[in-house]
Amino acid sequence: MKKLMTVALAGVACALAGCIAPPQNAAMPPADTRVTVAPNLSGDVVVTDVRCVRGQGGFMTFQANLVNNCSSRLAVDWKVQWLDADGVEIDSVVSSWSARMLQPYEICALKGTAPNPSAADMRFYVRKSN
Repeated sequence: MKKLMTVALAGVACALAGCIAPPQNAAMPPADTRVTVAPNLSGDVVVTDVRCVRGQGGFMTFQANLVNNCSSRLAVDWKVQWLDADGVEIDSVVSSWSARMLQPYEICALKGTAPNPSAADMRFYVRKSN
């Protein structure tokens, strides 16, 4: 019983310590090469369920989930950079940085729409707010 209490208390202490990294042998989702998370957020924020589809009117729509793995609030900036069929960036006002406050362990869905129908792909960036 004493050993069980020690293990339980150790688990609680780890949870209260802040961000918890997954076990070394835990299955992680495959990385999407279109997503870049700044090194200073590594492990604190994970991007999941990245989708990019052509919708109504021929415009591409982007959606992804931002997951805060920490027990504290995190201020992040994010942006979607739209690319044409040749992989060249499409200049646009919608490709600017947006701020988002993530609550502890929050999962936040983010969406964006391409500035014109010539967009064929995107890149998604997340960084810690200053």
